[in-house]
Amino acid sequence: MTEAHPADEARKGLITSVTGKAKEVAGAVFGNDSLAAEGQLQQAEATARKDASTTQAVADAEAEQAAEAIATETAAAQRQKDSVAAVVDAREDVVMQEAAAEQANAAVAAERQEALDKAAADQDAQQEQTVALEQARASREQAELDQQAALDKHEQQRDSAQAAEQAAARAREQADRLAAEAGLPPQS
Repeated sequence: MTEAHPADEARKGLITSVTGKAKEVAGAVFGNDSLAAEGQLQQAEATARKDASTTQAVADAEAEQAAEAIATETAAAQRQKDSVAAVVDAREDVVMQEAAAEQANAAVAAERQEALDKAAADQDAQQEQTVALEQARASREQAELDQQAALDKHEQQRDSAQAAEQAAARAREQADRLAAEAGLPPQS
């Protein structure tokens, strides 16, 4: 049976999570409940995939692989951070473009409408931009928190694997010592 590498699973989970978050934010901004729900489902799928991958990684952990996994996880975390930053930057660009388009439309409408209508349209555009930027910042902060949590969890798993290996080595040594005392050949 072919197993997927943890980094591949992390990338899939990251892509699914980022895509889900982007869909959720886009659904919330544009009032599309279906898109927001789809985004939430993708995030839940990414979380489930991440949990399953973590459980498998703990079962298969060895000390040498743990050292390699730290380097891989650090690189994946940086790629995740870069990907999230790129998505957030792209979303901010879209928000800025949308805000600029809304302001241009408001300027055209202002020529035909009263000054009060123009002021209201500009205020609405500014509020939408502020909300969208806050959501983008919140997404970035959450991604950074998730990244740190993943690194912390990985370090705990590595420490647990090392402790298990040390306990197994002690048990083997004790079994060999008892076998030697009993006049039996060593088991290892």
